[in-house]
Amino acid sequence: MRRSVDVPALVTGLILLGFASISAWLLVGNGVVGPPAMWFATVLITAGIIGLIISLRASRR
Repeated sequence: MRRSVDVPALVTGLILLGFASISAWLLVGNGVVGPPAMWFATVLITAGIIGLIISLRASRR
């Protein structure tokens, strides 16, 4: 049986998890290093890279 991965749902979940962890970090009282736009971009780029890697591996099989 072949397992399929729902890449858009995975990327959406990673984005939500990234923003939730940054929000929790800020609510605890810790500060961020650098501008907020950098953290926003980091979450989006990281989720995109992970989604791209998974979708390329799935298409190779």
